[in-house]
Amino acid sequence: MNRNFGHSSRSVLLRTAAAGVIATLALATPAQAIVPNDNYTPADISDPADSVNGVGQFFRNDGFVCTGTLINPRTVLFAAHCVNDLPESAYDTNGAIQSAFSFNGNSLPGFIDWLDNGFASNPDLFVYNISQIAYHPDSVARAEGAGFLEGDIALATLSDPAANIPTWALLFSPLPDPGAIDDVDGTGYHVKITGYGRTGSGTAGDNLGIDWRRKSAENMLGALTSFDDRNTFLFGDPFGDLPQVLYRLDFDDPNKTNPFDFNLYKDEPLEVEGTTAGGDSGGPLILDAANNDLSTEDLQIGVLSGGSRFFGEQVFSSYGTESFYQPLFLFADYIAANNPYRYVSAKAGDGDWEDATHWQTDLDPAYRIIDENGNVVNGFPDTQSGGVTQSTPQFGEVCFDLEGDNVGDECLDLATGTPTPPARPAPTPAPTPAPTSSIGVAQIPNAQAATVGDDVQVAAVSAQSAGSPQLIANAAIRGDGMIVENVAISGGATLVEDIAISGGATPVGDIAISGGATPVAIAANGGPEGAEETPQAEGDPFPAATLDNGLAGATDFVPDNIDADVAGGVKARYFEVTLDQAGTTSLNSDVTIDRLNVGGSAGLMINAGSSLSALIDVNQTAGRIAVDGTLSSVGDYSLFSGLLSGSGTINAPFLTNIAGGIAPGSVGTIGTLTVNGNVILSSGSTLMIDIGASGDSDLLAVSDEANVGGTVVFSPIDGFQTATPSTYRIVTAAGGVTDQFDGAAQISAILLSDFSYSANAVDVTISAQSYQNVVDAGNPVQTSFASLMDNNRGNAAVSGLFTFLDFTDAGTIQATFDSWAPTTESTVQAMGQAFLGNVSDFYQNRISLGDRSSNGGTVAVIGRPMQLAATSLGGIAMNGASALSDAAANADDTEVRSGNVNEDMAVYLAGGFVNGDGGSMPLANPAAGSDGEDEFDGFFIAGGLEYYLDESSFIGISAYYSDVDATAALGNSAQSTAIMGSIYGRKDLSGGLILDGRATLGTYNAETLRTVSLGAQTFNLTTDDDSMVYAAELGLSKEIEMFDVIAAPGIRARAAKINFSNVDEQGGGPALTIIRPDYDSIQGLAGIEFKSKPGRKLQMRASMNYVHEFEDNPNSFGANFVGGNGAVAPFALAGRDKNWGEVGVGLRYNMGNVSFDLSADSTVGRSDVSSQVYSGAISFRF
Repeated sequence: MNRNFGHSSRSVLLRTAAAGVIATLALATPAQAIVPNDNYTPADISDPADSVNGVGQFFRNDGFVCTGTLINPRTVLFAAHCVNDLPESAYDTNGAIQSAFSFNGNSLPGFIDWLDNGFASNPDLFVYNISQIAYHPDSVARAEGAGFLEGDIALATLSDPAANIPTWALLFSPLPDPGAIDDVDGTGYHVKITGYGRTGSGTAGDNLGIDWRRKSAENMLGALTSFDDRNTFLFGDPFGDLPQVLYRLDFDDPNKTNPFDFNLYKDEPLEVEGTTAGGDSGGPLILDAANNDLSTEDLQIGVLSGGSRFFGEQVFSSYGTESFYQPLFLFADYIAANNPYRYVSAKAGDGDWEDATHWQTDLDPAYRIIDENGNVVNGFPDTQSGGVTQSTPQFGEVCFDLEGDNVGDECLDLATGTPTPPARPAPTPAPTPAPTSSIGVAQIPNAQAATVGDDVQVAAVSAQSAGSPQLIANAAIRGDGMIVENVAISGGATLVEDIAISGGATPVGDIAISGGATPVAIAANGGPEGAEETPQAEGDPFPAATLDNGLAGATDFVPDNIDADVAGGVKARYFEVTLDQAGTTSLNSDVTIDRLNVGGSAGLMINAGSSLSALIDVNQTAGRIAVDGTLSSVGDYSLFSGLLSGSGTINAPFLTNIAGGIAPGSVGTIGTLTVNGNVILSSGSTLMIDIGASGDSDLLAVSDEANVGGTVVFSPIDGFQTATPSTYRIVTAAGGVTDQFDGAAQISAILLSDFSYSANAVDVTISAQSYQNVVDAGNPVQTSFASLMDNNRGNAAVSGLFTFLDFTDAGTIQATFDSWAPTTESTVQAMGQAFLGNVSDFYQNRISLGDRSSNGGTVAVIGRPMQLAATSLGGIAMNGASALSDAAANADDTEVRSGNVNEDMAVYLAGGFVNGDGGSMPLANPAAGSDGEDEFDGFFIAGGLEYYLDESSFIGISAYYSDVDATAALGNSAQSTAIMGSIYGRKDLSGGLILDGRATLGTYNAETLRTVSLGAQTFNLTTDDDSMVYAAELGLSKEIEMFDVIAAPGIRARAAKINFSNVDEQGGGPALTIIRPDYDSIQGLAGIEFKSKPGRKLQMRASMNYVHEFEDNPNSFGANFVGGNGAVAPFALAGRDKNWGEVGVGLRYNMGNVSFDLSADSTVGRSDVSSQVYSGAISFRF
């Protein structure tokens, strides 16, 4: 079997999308009756006058009326005998016979309007003209069929799509055999019957004429069987050749008093049981979901053909009569082929609409089958049915079972062919005589011929034994109506409401069961013309799918509607097109279809100069529709989701955007999308607007009213600028703008939109807000950069910064500003302070152990200055301990001899290793792993000449060079070199007082590197600057001999200045012009030194000092972007300590003509700059 589970739910939505506001009133309530039983009146069972449920009344302008069901927007399924009295060609829109369907609960207003307006459809009244009729040729192929007993299936094509009316699902599988038949519920299949026919009561039958009202009833499906099998049971003879099975039901008397009710099909009456009558022909047999477990939806399983009565005095549509329906499963292939409506879709991949290989037919969403698991699914049978010759399957029980315990009562199980007991015993156990006239006025023995109608004569059958019924007639349940013409009511034709359906036209014909009447040769009236049937036998496979046979999977066609031209032999063909496969379909011509559905990842391009017209509506659930040509829809365009774009025109009563996006032009290009109609932008919708230079933007231009809402998304393109506010017109509506947008998806944290609403337009102004509004107010780095950005808006020199930051979010802005922090400035300050301290320590060490007995006449090599310099410059780190150990271990390698050095002179060359750390720039969001300190290390070398004035007084001159590398916070780095020249000396005053001093002049070179990012761009920002350095020191101490140690308490003053210059970072991007503050220092020291007396073989030195800083150095510096405007912004420097300690130790070992010196100096308790200096010396005396 062909099955399709995927389209079932989709079809329900698509078939009802345009009719969502139509209440499905009838058939959703407990069943009512058409001809009700005596406990109800016709008024009780009439559907509401304004109800629309897809069941409609058929009307021919020559008086015939029937009922039918809408199976898609263009097709009504009904009975062949309603039209097969004339050839199909007679039903031409330009011919004498005009016909229509009216679907309202009260069909009369629609028909009057149809007649008054030249047979025109009027969707507002739910009346639709018919342009083409097809009926099954087997309905008129044989005289035995009488035009309605077999093959009684027809389809009407509507001139205009019935877009706002529900459609019905058709079951193309036989109902499963219910098994054992229950005495009360029979087959167990509860059904609903409905139609616009005659009415009356269970006893009187259809004694009331057509009132144009739809009525409904409930019943139990009695049997699936043929006339041959029914008649054989009742009469012992089939009386003809009618093997086709039909769905059947009888009309049971709930009061159990009617003499003609012999329980034809075993079951008991329902509370609101009813039957069909003249004018109901073509109506549906409905398996209702509410009372059956087979399906969750109501299913049409058959089409009403007629009814039977069995007694001469019995009237049609009364108790004891039956109704029979054509099973749809016998005619699935005919319905599929003659249904003019095709559901088609584009194949996956890109293609042109005009390419016939791009398309395929889909399974009709109205078709249902029962799969191998017993589930009702969207599908189509795998094999052909037997049509009018198919006599299987059969189920149910046919009975002759009068009320009471009667001789001859019996039933037959049609599925097994075995007799079964009756279900209606006597109400009391008292014996009764043999029946003679158990059904009263029916007078079964020796019955006479009955008159069915004014124009129909049915011959009597031969006498039967008492208690056996006589088959009097099988009549087509077709009402025959009359039009009273030329009645002057408001200048138009008037349709009389109490038309006598039973008179005025000749019925199609009845079967003469036993002589007397000659069957009417229906074929003589004509029939289907040009029909071409393929051989068919039950179980044969279907032929290959084609567009004509209606099977799924056909290709080689182009969807483009064809209207019926009956006279020209052109059959109607209408298309519902679905695009839901990946790929884009391009339309390059003018095409008309009934409905367009777009979903999935499909795309539709309606190119400029092309047009697509949908006669029902357009439904987009996903995908993209780009309209650069014209898209027209008679109904609404519902944009459930997906994207609508383009610079073309949309013609529709309403374009309703529920949760999709509308982008005039195309994404990234500016255009105007014109809508001739109304536009509703719901709260879940998105309007996408590209904006360029001020005033140049996308536009949604609406001819009628625009009800706006949802979100607007703005996308800047070339020409957009943020230096000044820009204003754009994004919506115009000639019919007025109502409501307001819910908001805008702002372009960024900085660029904000402000809507302005007027009577017929919506404008928006895009402007930049202050960066201060999007940064952390408690983060100094962020607020400083925010200030710089605000001050420099419109500055071409730094416009590149705004190109990225103006269009990003607040989090990115904050993170970017944090990463830009100029952390190297604190490092530069710390390295300057450190080398000044190191210089001071170095010279204090020279002064402390300076005596002629130790130094005079020597050339001293302190440490390994050349090796230190070489290894540092070569990138090899050398720590202080290894430097000192190397100096001692390699004395022979470092000795420099000069035999001509005066003993009052000392020449030295020194070197050492420096490391330490300084406080980092204060950061609110330091990088991961940051410890708040900038680390540095390097080396120094120094050389000098000292002249001794006496044993302990001297004056010296020296040159000093240092090279230090540092790592700063955020992965930045710095390097410094210092070149210094100093004059220093010591004077031994009387009384043990020692006066010493130093004056230094030099340069401090600082290089920095910051690596920063701006979005995906990376910038390496560097500085390289030389600053002058000034330093001086003066100390006074008193040496006190204590045993073998000299203690020298003293005081000291130090002053220094680094005259920094302003620097411009190189490297572009967010490079800064930095206003570096000078470093000024005045320090006071107080401490004590302990040292060994001169001339000892082993001399030691130890010092400790308390230091106080008197100057208040700046805690910040100013900066602006290179080329920036406005004031500089402040950035914090590491805090400066005011008090700390300094300690030092030294050791000299004198061994003959050689002396070894080791020393180490460090700050103590200092957080802003902590440094350690390690040095060594080897001296040789000459």
